[in-house]
Amino acid sequence: MKVLVDCRMASWSGVGRYTHGLVSGLSADPELSLTLITGTDAPPFPAGLRTVPASYSAFSLAGMFELASIIRREAPDVVHCTHFPTPASNHRPLVVTLHDLTPLVMPEVMPSRIRRLVYRSLNARAVRMAESIVTPSNATARDVARVFPAAAAKTVVTPLAADDFANGPIAADPGVQGRFVISMGNTKPNKDLPTLFAAFGRVAESNPDVRLVLAGVESQGYLDAAVPRAIRSRVLFTGPLTDDCLRALYAGATVFAFPSRYEGFGLPPLEAMALGTPVVAADAASLPEVVGDAAVLVAPQDVAALASALETLLNDADVRRVYSEKGRARAAHFSWRQTARLTADVYRLALARR
Repeated sequence: MKVLVDCRMASWSGVGRYTHGLVSGLSADPELSLTLITGTDAPPFPAGLRTVPASYSAFSLAGMFELASIIRREAPDVVHCTHFPTPASNHRPLVVTLHDLTPLVMPEVMPSRIRRLVYRSLNARAVRMAESIVTPSNATARDVARVFPAAAAKTVVTPLAADDFANGPIAADPGVQGRFVISMGNTKPNKDLPTLFAAFGRVAESNPDVRLVLAGVESQGYLDAAVPRAIRSRVLFTGPLTDDCLRALYAGATVFAFPSRYEGFGLPPLEAMALGTPVVAADAASLPEVVGDAAVLVAPQDVAALASALETLLNDADVRRVYSEKGRARAAHFSWRQTARLTADVYRLALARR
């Protein structure tokens, strides 16, 4: 089966991890012949795969027409758009991955009503055009079916994985010494860093040596505006990170905290668990089905519950060991080979529907 995979967003963080993991798994399937559409900033893919360069942004009108032109020229058996941008026209069986509907579930993430209308229309278009839709979790599948009822009958869940990430090299020096809580430095409203700051403020009083490390780059003045003065000196952004350094931070942290109120899947807690770091996460959206009973789940936006969980994991070695072991075991249930196998089944289903 000839499959054309849209990899124009492979340099992104979440979509990029998905695209790389999926392509790596699919490349091991002898029944598939892959061709990858790559953007101008394409990172390396597995050796030996055929690539077709694209010049325009996937989100531009030019990009939509360019994708349609590539599809006509390549004439694949199946096309897979790994995010909601779709071609201007298409006469081949189409699979589309919808990772989440964050701006529609939490409008404060995208305050502009016009931008939300455009976002909704592009996702609706993807639902109409696709023979099959892929989502990373049952929670996202329910959201997609609720917002776009036509999607319900053609949606398949293919969970993500962290095995490729966790098995990579780890930097010798994580860059942070002593005990620290690590979280992701994404400041979008759904990530709910304010709840984490408030909880850490309570924990900091009884744990004067612990710091809060945010993986990522700080937007100018964010910490001064968002973090209480009493703990400001103990909260830091890492700046840009290689995967080697991120793995070292995960492995070196005492606890990984993920208070997010909405995720399409939630790769970071899975990555942390795969590296043996105890996880506390919000009991929201897709996160419970990802972490199972291998993480401490707390009610979203519950400062007291999050502070209590952090306090326990920071100071009880036995509890940390239990969640470290359970986390590794849970993460081992997810693999990109499994994701690829499920996705290949979706390709065959899409082909049959055409």
